[in-house]
Amino acid sequence: MLSSMSYKSLSIAVAALGFTNIAPPDGGARGPASQLAVVRPVAAPVDLAASGRSLTLTKASDGLFYVTAAVNDVPVRFVVDTGANVVVLTRRDAQAVGVTTTRGTGQTLRTAGGRQAMRWTSIERLKIAGHTVDNTDAVVVADNGPPHSLLGQSALARFRSVTLRGDRLDLQL
Repeated sequence: MLSSMSYKSLSIAVAALGFTNIAPPDGGARGPASQLAVVRPVAAPVDLAASGRSLTLTKASDGLFYVTAAVNDVPVRFVVDTGANVVVLTRRDAQAVGVTTTRGTGQTLRTAGGRQAMRWTSIERLKIAGHTVDNTDAVVVADNGPPHSLLGQSALARFRSVTLRGDRLDLQL
């Protein structure tokens, strides 16, 4: 079992997800190469408080922020990862929501645990607290990828703001 200090170190690394030598299918900008720590979080209740046009997430005991979003009307639990260029779906979540990969055979995602096979996809509809993000780029990673799907910038950039204050993360819808 990892010590709490290790969880803090690993959770800091999870905010730095990037891709090497790959671009979204639409030819979008490439992000800087960086690392993602694969962390198996301690189960903790997530305090979600939707008020007006904002959503406040409270940091879980493992130091990460979790949110459940509807992907094509199927609930998926995400780690909010402001350092991720795109939404990352685990293979299991991608199958559950019915998304198919488009292209990307042989492309990899570089993580702290090594390279992970990945393929591009598009999410038709992602809903968080009544806010809908349509047609967003995402990748699907192999079974040995991160334990949770990641809510990255391809979705987060469509919010008015994302603000971190201590143990709270505010999403302005």
